[in-house]
Amino acid sequence: MEVRERIIEEATTQFFKFGIRNVTMDDIAVSLGISKRTVYETFQNKSSLVETCLKKMEVLQDELTKKIISESANVIECIFAFMESGIKAIKAVNPVFFKDMEKFYPQVFKSIESESKIRKSELGIKLTKEGIENGLFRKNLNVELVSKIFQEQMNMLADENIFPRDKYDLSEVFKNMTINFTRGISTLKGIEIIDKMLT
Repeated sequence: MEVRERIIEEATTQFFKFGIRNVTMDDIAVSLGISKRTVYETFQNKSSLVETCLKKMEVLQDELTKKIISESANVIECIFAFMESGIKAIKAVNPVFFKDMEKFYPQVFKSIESESKIRKSELGIKLTKEGIENGLFRKNLNVELVSKIFQEQMNMLADENIFPRDKYDLSEVFKNMTINFTRGISTLKGIEIIDKMLT
């Protein structure tokens, strides 16, 4: 792996673990056993590194999404795979990371958040339509509304006024939201698959 990729990988790991503000270019250099100068020769400043890490994350997330869709036997299996992936992410990423993003890199944060919303909306519509076509979701669903409601439910996870982290296990909240919502839009055939997957 070339130096640039190693820096991106190590920086992303540390940003996720400690938050962006708490990680210095020095920390990344020491972890990799390279000089601080090498890090600065590769990335002009920390902002440049942060932006590169976030773009790389988006690419990896898109690849994971395609992999999950291609390997899932049906839309419900696909949703459960996304749920497991989401639970891993919740457990792996320090909430400080998102707070730092919003506070210190607002433009990058808004850009990524905006693009992410579009992608999630398109994916939600695609999966809902597929579920209806395969007889797993109810025929009378308002597809765009279903996608929007599910997205807004997920957004509630980040709101500490609703789910304070010292009171709720966010991975458990996420799991409950996903399963209960999916059951609510499913046909009997879909519910049978959900129940089978939960046992």
